[in-house]
Amino acid sequence: MAIRAHKQLEAEHDTRGMAEWLTLSEPYSAIFKLSELALLPHNLSLPQLHLLSVLKEAGDIITTGEIGRAMVKASQTITGLVDRLEEPGLVERVFDRSDRRKTWVRLTEKGERKWEEAVPVANRVAEEMFSVLTDEELQELRAKSAKLRTVAVKRLAEALERQGS
Repeated sequence: MAIRAHKQLEAEHDTRGMAEWLTLSEPYSAIFKLSELALLPHNLSLPQLHLLSVLKEAGDIITTGEIGRAMVKASQTITGLVDRLEEPGLVERVFDRSDRRKTWVRLTEKGERKWEEAVPVANRVAEEMFSVLTDEELQELRAKSAKLRTVAVKRLAEALERQGS
């Protein structure tokens, strides 16, 4: 069914658009769901693990705004993720006394242990999925994905700026 829909979209529209979006979206959704299933026993969602990874990579306390930019997520989404990670003690919030609009977040020791436990699980799923690609294909995928991300993030920032003005 999905393959027929792709071919129909390609035949009807000789332009770049929905068929390409589906080409990206469907494998992403399947890999995301497989990762989520693998992480269930660790009581983490993939976005929560992503947030822990952003904090781990930062190596220090960072703002929710910086987390949102790194994850390409809206501030309310980050707030919800931080809420769910703060409750079991995986992260902690630090409020900025000089700027009440700013909230800082840091990874706790418990959060670091949870990250160390969960990353190998998510990596195994990704390794299994991406093993169907040759090293050259994987390198091309990374380069093309980075190119798309750069353009998409720039356009998103512009759209949000226009919306806010």
